[in-house]
Amino acid sequence: MRTRFFPRLNSSADQRGISLVETLVGMVVGLVASLVIMKSFTASESFRRSVSGTADTVQTAAITNSRLNMLVEEAGASFVQGRNVWGCKLLVTRSGAALLPADSFPDPFAAFPKAVRVLPVGIMNGGVESDVIMVMAGSSASANRDIPFDPSPDGNAASLSVSNPNGIGMANGGVAIDDLLLSVPQDVGGGPGDCQIVQVASNFSGGAAVMNASLGLKVMPAETAVVAPASYTSIALNVTASSYGKLAALKANSPSAFHLGRETAAAFSLVSVNANGELLEYDMLKRRGMQPFAENVVLIKARYGVDSGVGGKANDNVIDEWVSPAEAGWTLADLMDGKSATEQKIDQIKAIRIGLVLRSGQAVSSDAKLTQIVLFSDLSDTRKFTRDLTSTEQLYGYQVFDWVIPLRNMKSTPK
Repeated sequence: MRTRFFPRLNSSADQRGISLVETLVGMVVGLVASLVIMKSFTASESFRRSVSGTADTVQTAAITNSRLNMLVEEAGASFVQGRNVWGCKLLVTRSGAALLPADSFPDPFAAFPKAVRVLPVGIMNGGVESDVIMVMAGSSASANRDIPFDPSPDGNAASLSVSNPNGIGMANGGVAIDDLLLSVPQDVGGGPGDCQIVQVASNFSGGAAVMNASLGLKVMPAETAVVAPASYTSIALNVTASSYGKLAALKANSPSAFHLGRETAAAFSLVSVNANGELLEYDMLKRRGMQPFAENVVLIKARYGVDSGVGGKANDNVIDEWVSPAEAGWTLADLMDGKSATEQKIDQIKAIRIGLVLRSGQAVSSDAKLTQIVLFSDLSDTRKFTRDLTSTEQLYGYQVFDWVIPLRNMKSTPK
C-alpha cells in the first residue's frame, strides 16, 4: 500500500484566505494609525515652527537693539554745547547738487519733511504704521565745542580764519583729511538761522598741526600755539567740484564751526520699516545706499523721554514723562519750527523709548491667536499704542520688545 505524504485538496471549501470583513478591519486600523501619525507630526511641526520663530525673533531683536543703541546713543554729539544749533535749517550740497533741503526721500521716508533742521533725535509719528526716527550726531574727539571764525581774508568763503583756545581739525598720521564742519550763525534774532556743512581741505591748516595730549590726536594749532605774536590761523576748505562747496553768505552773522569728524563717521540718518517688513537706515547725505538691518519687522514706534519737571524736578537729568510724537508741542513739525523757545524744549529730551514688534517668518497654528498689539502699555491711554490685527495677520506669531536708549550727550550742560 502506498502512503500519500501530501494529501490532495479535494474541494475549494478546503482553501482559506482573508475575508472582506478582515480587510475592512485592517484598513480601519491602518487609517487610524495614519491619522495618529499625521496628528503627531503636525503637532511636532507646529511646535518646531513656534520655537524656531521665537528664536528667530529674539535673535533679530538682539541685532536690532545693538544697531539702534549704537546709532541713537551718540545723538547730539558735536552739537550739545553750542548755541543756536538746535533747530537751525540744514543746508548741504555736494558736487553742485543740493542734498538738503531734499527734492524727495525714498520710501518709507517719502512723507518726511524735505527741509530738515538740526535735532539730536526727531520722531515723525506714523499713525497706525511705523514711526520714522531721525538721528544726528558728529564723531569728533573735540566734540561739543564750537569754534568762532571770521570769513576768509579774500572773501571767497574758501577758508576759515580761526582764533580760539582749543584747536580744531583732527589729523591722524598718514590719514587723508576729509573732516566735515557745520557752520552755524550765532548773531541771529527770533530763532536759529541756516547752518551749512562744509569740508576741510587736505591742507586744512595754515599752521603746523600740534599734539593735543588730552585727545591723543594732532589738532590745528590754536591761537596760543602760533608763533608769537599770536595771529589768526586759517583752515582751508575743500571747494573742488566734487566737494560740499563753499560757505554761503553767513559772514555777517558771527558764525561758529562745529567739528563733525571724518566724513563717513557723522550720522544724519532716518530709520523706519518698509512695506517688506525690513528695518532700514537711510543716509540723508547720500554717502551710502539704503541699509536694511532687520527683517520680519511689523512696527517700530518711539516715545521721547523728557526731563520736563512734570511730576518731578526740571533740569535734573531725570526723565519725568514719556511723550508721544503725536502730542501738541512734540510733533516733528513743532520741534522743527525754528523758534528760539523750541531750543529749550529740545534740550529736555534725554532718552527715547523704542517699541518693536517682530513677526514669525511662517504662519503658526495656534488656538490662542493674537488679535491686538499694545505698545507702551504702562503709559496713559493717549501715550500708549494699540493696533488691531487683521485675520491674515493673526495667522502669525508675534514678539513685542520695549527698551530705553539714553541720549548720553544730552546730559551735557548746554550753552
